[in-house]
Amino acid sequence: MHWLVDDALIDGAELSVARMTLKEDACSESHGHPNCNEVVHLIQGTVEQSVGAERFVMQAGDTAFIPRGSLHRSRNVGRGEATMIVCYSAGSRIYEAAGESEHGER
Repeated sequence: MHWLVDDALIDGAELSVARMTLKEDACSESHGHPNCNEVVHLIQGTVEQSVGAERFVMQAGDTAFIPRGSLHRSRNVGRGEATMIVCYSAGSRIYEAAGESEHGER
């Protein structure tokens, strides 16, 4: 992830924006953000987005909303890299891998 905006870069931003690149066949781990909603906008490639039990394929130009606390992951199912803009409704999002706290504790 390449952070473009967050509270660490801009004091009081109150939102976070990053560019994320997934290599071919790569998949992010299942995780959630208990303190914010997330919006994923796919710029390039084809990604299978999982949100809870729902799975759907995103093509370049598609946008997905991920509610606060929902377990989700992104998997590149296309050829070449997939590039996304990811936005969070908090300036400092909490990241929790499935079954772990933000500090990696179970």
